[in-house]
Amino acid sequence: MANKVCCEQVEVTASKAMNDRDYVNDILASEKAITTNTATALTEASNDKIHSEILNFFNTVKDIQATIYELAWNFGWYTLEEAESTKINQKYKDLQKKLDELSN
Repeated sequence: MANKVCCEQVEVTASKAMNDRDYVNDILASEKAITTNTATALTEASNDKIHSEILNFFNTVKDIQATIYELAWNFGWYTLEEAESTKINQKYKDLQKKLDELSN
């Protein structure tokens, strides 16, 4: 059984109105969408100046996204599972096999 990795969860009141967790999740979802769309714009930039401006913007929104995720993590609203070493080893072998196939 996998071990949960998380902070102590801060409880919020469930209601029809948005609570702090709802706001944080909404902001995080928006930042993820902005980051994704900015990455697309970055790959489609038509010249170096535009690319540079978009890259600066991308780095800003990426950092904001990470900060919001860390906030949610610290409140215990996100959890991760510690992977078993056998699963990690198997995934490594699978990826190594794919890499070897690409090298041939």
